[in-house]
Amino acid sequence: MNRDPEAWKRLGRLLRDAREKAGLTREEFAVKAGVSPKAVQNAENSNPPKRQQPPTLVPIAVAHGWKPESIGVILAGGDPILSESQVAPQATPQVEELADHPDLLDLMIKVHEFGRVCVAMGGSLEARNDFESATQRLFESVPREARAAQQDRYRLAAYRPHALGEGVPDDDAETILRAMEES
Repeated sequence: MNRDPEAWKRLGRLLRDAREKAGLTREEFAVKAGVSPKAVQNAENSNPPKRQQPPTLVPIAVAHGWKPESIGVILAGGDPILSESQVAPQATPQVEELADHPDLLDLMIKVHEFGRVCVAMGGSLEARNDFESATQRLFESVPREARAAQQDRYRLAAYRPHALGEGVPDDDAETILRAMEES
């Protein structure tokens, strides 16, 4: 069992924040969780236990709408796992709704700028390339219907800006010229 005081403080903060977000006092939440107000207070104060994990933590987590294993996940540095009843179904956005979203091309340019700045500060070029490849795969995972409104710009999203002094690979020259002509 994790006895790291910082991990337990984080657990306590998450428990308290979830309770406060629900607008419940410790006493009100204790009734909901089926534990004593003192158990809620102890969980939120979150000192590492001397022997074993307090048995009241699981009912408290479940009362927050978390899966029981969330306690261990949080102590290991993760986030609470919502129970199925707490997870809202994700609808695929309609094309009309996409007008409210930032332009994907603009976001991709910012991603590439972030990578260039990291490399300029001494970050790994290989890590930057992996990051950019991952963002491209994520972009390509968006359903075609959802990105249809931006289809013309999608061709340009494949263009990868380069940092000063990195040079421009020959295979990008045509893409750059086409983008300049279309602007």
